Amino acid sequence: MKYRTANDLKDLILEDYEKVVNRIPLEKLDVYLYLHTVFQDTYVPDDTLYQFIFRHFFRLDNPSLTKEFETYYFKLMEEQRGYERPNIVHITKSLYEVKNHKGNPTMQFPLAASMLHTINPSFPTYDSDIVKAFDYSSTYHLSGFDKKMKRYIGQYQHTFRTYEELLEDEALAPAFAHFDERFPGYELPKVKKLDLMVAQLGNNLQ
Repeated sequence: MKYRTANDLKDLILEDYEKVVNRIPLEKLDVYLYLHTVFQDTYVPDDTLYQFIFRHFFRLDNPSLTKEFETYYFKLMEEQRGYERPNIVHITKSLYEVKNHKGNPTMQFPLAASMLHTINPSFPTYDSDIVKAFDYSSTYHLSGFDKKMKRYIGQYQHTFRTYEELLEDEALAPAFAHFDERFPGYELPKVKKLDLMVAQLGNNLQ
């Protein structure tokens, strides 16, 4: 599969990094900081306000998903705090076992990625904007958990490696500097700033 590389994304961002950064919604920073910070000191399965904000922000309020799925999701999220390196394949597989309203298993890899990213931003997000930025191919036509998971994990690993490369590239310094000017006072890790820029780039490309 031919996905966009670190050089591809760097060139696209630097074409107009001010436009990319200026279009990032402030809400994305505020909600991320809330979810990441509060997670450290709350018990997620009992924190209904935390769950409400998370569900809305990461679109867990999917009509096809059951209340049982939501309950299990936040229980699983709580369990992940004990792992230094959570296994996204295991998490996705666990969520897959919870049937939807039609009684079918559903592949919820993006929600698994959202869970881990909230806990630790070194785990990239994976949503429609990221998919567009990297020009990732769909898994919709693939049948069965294993085939879909192989495609997802390959793309996720590509995202992770690309971020590592971009974070070390001094050519992006002007974009990060503009980010700090645009959002003064926000104590975000560099990898989160990059994730926001890449997602916004994908959004701009649509």
